[in-house]
Amino acid sequence: MEAREHYIKVVESLRLLSSSYEDQKKYLPDFADVPDDVTSSFENAFILIPSLIEKGEFSYKAIASIIRVYNKMEWCLRNVDLDDFSNMEWNKLRELSKETLSVLDEPIQQPNMKYI
Repeated sequence: MEAREHYIKVVESLRLLSSSYEDQKKYLPDFADVPDDVTSSFENAFILIPSLIEKGEFSYKAIASIIRVYNKMEWCLRNVDLDDFSNMEWNKLRELSKETLSVLDEPIQQPNMKYI
C-alpha cells in the first residue's frame, strides 16, 4: 500500500470514528459489532501513522491531534462500557475526531467504506 492509500485509510477511519452511533450502524453491515469495528478501524489506521510522519504527510498539529484521538479512544476502551457506545465519553471522542479532520483540512462526511 502506498503512502496516499495509507493517508486515505487514516482519514476514512477518522470519518467513521467521528460519525454518530446511528450513522456508524448504517455504514457497517448488519452483522458487524459496531463498537469493535469502529475502534479496530482506527487502530489499524493508527499503525500506519509512523511511516506517514516520516514522509512528512502530517503537520505537528495534526500528529498531536491524531495522538489525542488515539489516547481518548484507549481511555474509553479501558473505562467505558462498549455496550454504551453512544455515551458522553464516546461522543467526546467523536468530537475529537471531527476536530482532527478539520486540522487535516478534510471534510467531515460519510466515510468511504472501501478503506475501512
